[in-house]
Amino acid sequence: MTNTDMANVDPGKQIEAQIPDLKRYARSLARSEADANDLVQDCVERALLKWHLYKPGTNLRSWLFTMMRNVFISQKRREAVSQRYMSQAVHDESTIARPSQMHSVYLKETVQAMDELSEQERSAVQMLGIDELSHQAAAELNSLPVGTMKSRLSRGRANLRTVLQMSEGDL
Repeated sequence: MTNTDMANVDPGKQIEAQIPDLKRYARSLARSEADANDLVQDCVERALLKWHLYKPGTNLRSWLFTMMRNVFISQKRREAVSQRYMSQAVHDESTIARPSQMHSVYLKETVQAMDELSEQERSAVQMLGIDELSHQAAAELNSLPVGTMKSRLSRGRANLRTVLQMSEGDL
């Protein structure tokens, strides 16, 4: 068959004629029969999808072999990334410290201490210390001067330190 005759033949038939050679090449790349069959299938699928890129008159076998090699390399890269991700995830999981009972106890004590503050102090500690609002934003929300918010925060923190029996730098 000449190149002109090949251009008139159905792409599926042209590719089908190359499958025995593709299988041999796939076995040399994949090293297992099942992986080789998958590789041939992926290559044929891609060739059919990309048939518009094939230039009639060029070597179809070379075009398919190049495509198969590229598919194989892409799969190996994807596997390597996946393996690195999984090993990192396993490593990260083993280094994460689980919360201890002490954290739970300390959190409950802190919540109880917050309940002992006046409503104004609790609001100031919540807005400025937990919600991390600026002094200006908290003052505007409460329609108060900035100095009043600072004062309430200071008193609230001091009362929390007293209740929790902490020193000045701990809160």
